[in-house]
Amino acid sequence: MNSPIYDVIIIGGGASGLMCALECARRGKTTLLLEKDALPARKILVSGNGRCNLTNAHVSPSFYHADTALMAQTLSQFSFQDCLDFFARLGVLTVEENLGRVFPSTGKSTAVAEPLKLAVSEAGAEIQTSCEAVRLKRGKTFTVHCRGGQIFQSRRLVLACGSCAYPQLTGTQSGYELARSLGHSIIPPKPALSALCLKETAVARLNGIRSQVRLRALQNNRVLDQAEGEVLFTNYGINGPAVLNVSSSVSRALKDGNVVLELNFLPQLKDPQNFLRQRLAAFPARRPKDFFAGILHESIANLLIDFIGLRKNIPVGQQTPNALQRLVQTPCAWPLTATGVRPWNEAMAATGGVNTREINYNTFESLKCPGLYITGELLDVDGKSGGFNLHFAWASGIIAARALSEEQ
Repeated sequence: MNSPIYDVIIIGGGASGLMCALECARRGKTTLLLEKDALPARKILVSGNGRCNLTNAHVSPSFYHADTALMAQTLSQFSFQDCLDFFARLGVLTVEENLGRVFPSTGKSTAVAEPLKLAVSEAGAEIQTSCEAVRLKRGKTFTVHCRGGQIFQSRRLVLACGSCAYPQLTGTQSGYELARSLGHSIIPPKPALSALCLKETAVARLNGIRSQVRLRALQNNRVLDQAEGEVLFTNYGINGPAVLNVSSSVSRALKDGNVVLELNFLPQLKDPQNFLRQRLAAFPARRPKDFFAGILHESIANLLIDFIGLRKNIPVGQQTPNALQRLVQTPCAWPLTATGVRPWNEAMAATGGVNTREINYNTFESLKCPGLYITGELLDVDGKSGGFNLHFAWASGIIAARALSEEQ
C-alpha cells in the first residue's frame, strides 16, 4: 500500500517545529511532524531554568548575532505583541519580569509546552516520535527516510532540527547534514550562551562567589561585546548572565586568539575610578583589605590585592605610585583571559549553522532547494539570554508555515 503524500513534513519537534506544524494544520495542510526523541518540546521544558522565558519585551535585531536585515524582517512579521497574543490564544497566562523577560505565570515551562502540543494535535497535525530522519531525497516530492526504516513523502519540507547544543536534550549535528545534503552550506557551529574558561587559574579561589559587574570582551583592543549583570566564579572560569551574553561573540573570536574580559566591579557608579580616588583621599591609613571593605566581596578584594601587588600590611596611602594607579584602575577593569568556551553539553545555544544568505528572508524558504524551508536554531542565528532565542524560533516557524500555506 502506498503511503500518503503529505502537504508538509516538518523534521524536528522543538519550538519552531511545533509552531510550524500548528500553523500549517490550522491552514488546512496535511502535516506530519517527525521527532527523533520519545517526546517533543524537551528543550522548551528546560529553557529558562525550567520556567520557559518565552519572549522579551525588548526584542529587536540588536539582541541577535544574525543578519540585521533578516531579523528586522522576521520581527516585523512576528513582534513581541504578536507573540503575547499568540500564546494568550493558546490559553497561556504570562507575566513580564525584570529586563523585559516574559514567563508563564505558573512559573513552569509545562504551561507553554503542553498547550502548544495540545493545539498541534487539536489542529489535526500528525506527530511521530522516536522517528529520526537520516536521509532526504528531492524529486517531484520530498522523500524522508528514517532510521527505523519508515519512508514518508511530502510536497513541502521544513527542517526545524535545532542545533547541536545540549546533546543530552536532543541536540545533534544531524540537521546540518540534512541541510547540506540538499545543497546548503554550513557555518561551523560553536557553543554559545556558555560559560567561559580562563587562563588565570587563581580565579578558582573565588569558586561559588557571585558579583554584579559590567563586562567587556575585547580582542586586539577592539570591543567585541559587553553586558551588565551577575557573574559567577567557578573552578574553571566564569559563568552567569553577563558571561552568557558575551559568550557568543567570544566563541566566534577565539579562532583568532585569546579574548580579554574586563570586569568592572562597580557598575552602579558613573565614574568608579574617581570614586576610588576620593576613597583613597578619605581613608589613606587603611590597609588594603580594609580599604575595600563595604564595596567588594572580601574574597574578591583579597584576590585583587594580590593581582594589583599591594603590600597587605602597609596603609594604602603609603603604597607605591604604580600600585596606587592599579588600585584605582583594576576594580573597574580587571583583565582576565578567555581561552575557551565550555563543551556542548553546557551550551544553551550555538553560533553558526545554515548560512542565512541561502534562505529567503521573507519566508524562510531555501534559495538552494525550492519547497524546502529552514527554521529556528538550525540557522546561523543566535540571540542574547532572556527569551530572544525562543522568540526567533516561534517567529521563524510561523512565518515559514504562513508562506508555504499560501503557495499555489
